[in-house]
Amino acid sequence: MHASVARSQQHRARLAYVAAIVAVAGALVLLLIPHVFSQTLTPVQQEYVDVVVRDGDTLWQIARRHAGPGADPRQMVERIRAANGLETAVVRPGQVLKVPVP
Repeated sequence: MHASVARSQQHRARLAYVAAIVAVAGALVLLLIPHVFSQTLTPVQQEYVDVVVRDGDTLWQIARRHAGPGADPRQMVERIRAANGLETAVVRPGQVLKVPVP
């Protein structure tokens, strides 16, 4: 009977140890959740400059001027189109475009 009491005490001690670890892990998760969500759900504020299309300008030329050194102008063309709701790459002189700042 003495051996079963000792095993029972060991079993309770293990359960208490596991419960403590689970409680600490749960507390850490609850503490970290707001930090993780604040990092992933905060929208990045895109900055834009207004560019007036000059006579002879193409969207490609505007994209090259504003893409930054070594950047692929094709990506900037798509970003300009998306920012301005353009279905095509056709632009007109005098048109004002919102151009994303890299």
